[in-house]
Amino acid sequence: MSSKMPPAPLPGIRRSAGLKLILICALVLLMSIPAMFIGAISYERSSEANKVVDDVSRRYGGPQVIIGPILSIPYESQQSDGSTETGHYIIYADSGLADFTSVEVETKTQSLCKVPIYTVKGELTARFEAPLSRLETQGLELDMKQAKVLVSVSDVRGLKQDVALRSETGVSQAFEPWQRETNVRSGASATYEFDSSGNRKIVRPAVPGRSNTALPSLGHWMAVPAATLLTSGDSFEVTVDLVLSGAQNLSVLPFAKSTDVRMSSNWADPGFQGEFTPSARTETETGFTAEWAMPYLSRGIRGQGKSSDVLRGIDQNAVRVKFVNTDNPYQTVNRALKYSVLFIGLVFLAYFLFEVIVGTPVHPAQYILIGLAQAIFYLLLLAFAERVGFTLAFMIASSLTVAVTSAYAGAVFGGRSYIWKAGGVFATVYGLLFVLMRIADFALMIGALASFVAIAATMYLTRDMDWYGGTKSST
Repeated sequence: MSSKMPPAPLPGIRRSAGLKLILICALVLLMSIPAMFIGAISYERSSEANKVVDDVSRRYGGPQVIIGPILSIPYESQQSDGSTETGHYIIYADSGLADFTSVEVETKTQSLCKVPIYTVKGELTARFEAPLSRLETQGLELDMKQAKVLVSVSDVRGLKQDVALRSETGVSQAFEPWQRETNVRSGASATYEFDSSGNRKIVRPAVPGRSNTALPSLGHWMAVPAATLLTSGDSFEVTVDLVLSGAQNLSVLPFAKSTDVRMSSNWADPGFQGEFTPSARTETETGFTAEWAMPYLSRGIRGQGKSSDVLRGIDQNAVRVKFVNTDNPYQTVNRALKYSVLFIGLVFLAYFLFEVIVGTPVHPAQYILIGLAQAIFYLLLLAFAERVGFTLAFMIASSLTVAVTSAYAGAVFGGRSYIWKAGGVFATVYGLLFVLMRIADFALMIGALASFVAIAATMYLTRDMDWYGGTKSST
């Protein structure tokens, strides 16, 4: 009974092992082309997903930016050329607190996208210490009768209830939409107010020869009269109750000389951004709490002055929290695609070593089939990640790819044992890729070490090979 002998190494392969390795390297680069097309598909899907996120966000208010309460007093100033400048004199509170003790986040699903939507419930409190006693008007004529307390939010469609101002005396005043416009053609300016129905009424008519310094467009301004608060000249405190929805980001701008912000939420993965980082924070699996302090001198902006001087640039000093879905399949798949050449090369190198050791030639067309299987792995990863998340998608896609490439190795090299040997090697390769995706901070180091180990192992296993003719003869 004769036993089946393994096939003898073909002379052509032994004579051309060096050329074969060069050809394999060229095929690795060729296989990067399908990976590029899959990257384009991922980019397109990501762009469509971003459009869906923006569409859902707009319906719930989008990224919200909040500022106020602040004092605004109309002023006039005679210029050296005889013209009159009109504008807004802004007075910041001495101390302010944005107390958002309840930021409830829920996830809205549209198509394949999950969009976190938040609802803010809290108070904005500002204390003014005798503001009129410390005015620095420098020749400005202030119209105290038209003084306003202003609050601004970036998108009023997110408001869940009417906004009112409460004073220490318990008196409540409802905010009205407020805006200042300029007639550019005539060079004249006029002050307008808008009632709750959106009808515009003139508060101060346009006067030719006047230039207007309008409020910066930080959002939608709302106002209540402040003349009665300023009449006595004493210190006073005001509070604004706010219920507001939004998406993606929540920002608070400094609305007092020294502003504190407190926030509590059920969102477990916040992104703390902006110029000010939390002075204290606690993150758990069920949510987070955080506190910020924005001292007066840290803002780099004066506590009172013309709006053009003390409001422009205030949006650069913000407390910002980002509410996003951290399991973004497109971002992770795109990162995996950046390593596609490396991992296709590692699989090709493993096949080449099997080819050299066993002595069974592998045709370049077979290497192309193996490379296409690796490319389709990324397509499977993208397709499943949209549905079940990256981790489970990676397990499915890598299991299918390792199974088919290992079975193919067994068929090519003529032995069932090579199925398990190749499977172990390929499983290690894909396990390494998964680690790279999950440990972003060490991805470069791990990838570099893995490449070095692969090359070193190849050099060791082929140390006795005569790349020109065959195996070295022992002396």
